[in-house]
Amino acid sequence: MGIATPSLDGIDQQLITLLRRDSRQPVLSLARAVGLSRSAVQDRLARLKRQGVIKRFTIDTIGPVETGGARAFFFVRIDGRPCAKLIPMLAGMPEVEGCDHVSGPMDVVLTVRARDLAALSALRERMIAIPGIATVTVAPVLKSHLDSHAVLAEAS
Repeated sequence: MGIATPSLDGIDQQLITLLRRDSRQPVLSLARAVGLSRSAVQDRLARLKRQGVIKRFTIDTIGPVETGGARAFFFVRIDGRPCAKLIPMLAGMPEVEGCDHVSGPMDVVLTVRARDLAALSALRERMIAIPGIATVTVAPVLKSHLDSHAVLAEAS
């Protein structure tokens, strides 16, 4: 089972790099940076979204905004193979920041952020009640030692 990977040219890669640094940049700024017209960049961004290369535009926060929250990894095992129905449902939950379909004893790994441990527990209970979800194991994050987004921001 192969997954089709869209081919990206140098300009697509430049746009992705620029958006990783600041996803709120105006299209005109992106166009100037890559040497294309505004409409050409809009067309490219629309294509990248259609192809699933760009899933969403978001922000990362640090400091006081996140200090009261709890982050965790949820390891989900799906009973049977209705993955195609369940994964979008899990990924669409507001607390879910990342959703990866994986190989191994678990089917899905979710990166989750909630206001506190009680909210993480309540989310787990909501997930386990979904027909087709066999198990949900929660691993709360105690301390982060490396944030790749912060490293990328410092390098730019």
